[in-house]
Amino acid sequence: MDALNHPSVIAWSLANEPHSNRPAARDFFRNLFDLARSLDSTRPVTLVSMLGLAEESFEFCDFLCLNRYSGWYTESGRLDQGVARLSAELDALHARFGKPLVLSEFGADTIAGMHAQPPEMFSEEYQAEMLTRYIEMLRSKPYVVGEHVWNMCDFKTGQAVFRMGGMNLKGVFTRDRRPKLAAHRLRELWRRAG
Repeated sequence: MDALNHPSVIAWSLANEPHSNRPAARDFFRNLFDLARSLDSTRPVTLVSMLGLAEESFEFCDFLCLNRYSGWYTESGRLDQGVARLSAELDALHARFGKPLVLSEFGADTIAGMHAQPPEMFSEEYQAEMLTRYIEMLRSKPYVVGEHVWNMCDFKTGQAVFRMGGMNLKGVFTRDRRPKLAAHRLRELWRRAG
């Protein structure tokens, strides 16, 4: 069997973007974390939040997971401001909780074949630049232990005014697995890190 191809469970994530700021949520998540640890004391336990500093359940986590799209959904088209805002938020989270952090989702929708210089939203250049700036900022923070680009490939989703053709276009590959500029940029960044 190939030693490089062993899928592993390294942690338990109990929720993705839950409505954990409701009054009953704190006790619910405390009990859920206790149950998870009683069932498996060998792995760390977390949840993935979109609330940031308002996430009360981070108190129970062994490490923090945060989904952020600064420079996309907020600070749209303004990468300098988006990355600065995210950097400050990550520092504030670390100051408050003192736990390792994984940026569990980040990215930008990109129309394959659309190019713009300077980079504009939806262009391949904007996606590649956003991912580069995020990763460089994340690597400057010793408490950041992981990053997860959203997403590997474009995928079909529900219709919405911001989902052209009912597609999430945040993939670094198209739906039929053709690489966008961001896929090549990620390969360069990850090779430099190794």
